Amino acid sequence: MKHQTAYVLTFFVMVLAFSVPSRADSDGYFCTSKGYLAYELREGITPGVVGHVLKVVRFDPQRGIRSAGGVTLQDFQVHMMTCGEERIEIAGYGTVPPGNDPPLTKCVIKVRGLQNDPSTLECNDDATVQHDWRKEGPAPPNLGQWGRAKSIPLESPDPDHKYYLQLDVSNKKVGENSWEMHYKTELIQADNQGNVSQRFLVYETRIVASDSGD
Repeated sequence: MKHQTAYVLTFFVMVLAFSVPSRADSDGYFCTSKGYLAYELREGITPGVVGHVLKVVRFDPQRGIRSAGGVTLQDFQVHMMTCGEERIEIAGYGTVPPGNDPPLTKCVIKVRGLQNDPSTLECNDDATVQHDWRKEGPAPPNLGQWGRAKSIPLESPDPDHKYYLQLDVSNKKVGENSWEMHYKTELIQADNQGNVSQRFLVYETRIVASDSGD
């Protein structure tokens, strides 16, 4: 009965988290444009990540799916992220001492040219913008621990293949009162008949959760 109660509470917390524009202390937010995917990860949230990074993955008929590099950002909670043909805009609020309002941090990343690594054009703080999540729109989609969709189609310049993100979540018991959650997201290339021809690992992490039994 205690385990059942723990699962119900966990489900309630997850539903509550998705009812607000963006969950505090979260990462894995992404955007896409024709032929590429961009997503961000933060140290202290996704294990193994150092700093706050934005990664780019490209996909096209000539070279398939491959990493296209990334850039390091200052740390902030993402609330907006858009991908265009030549640039990515990402914005959010950083952390400040209690009693102070965090500034809005907005960064623009250049992604022009198939052979060029992404590069930061500008990254600025605007302390005049007040942080009020109740007035913000919905958060960008998520491909990590806070992802909701199982499969997300992506637009590509490849007429012979389809590309999509596939999100999988599983758990297994690793102790009397503990479970290991496994999160895995792949970018998949498949032909028009649905046969998979390439898998590219975008995100993977394991987190152990415990039930105190109280």
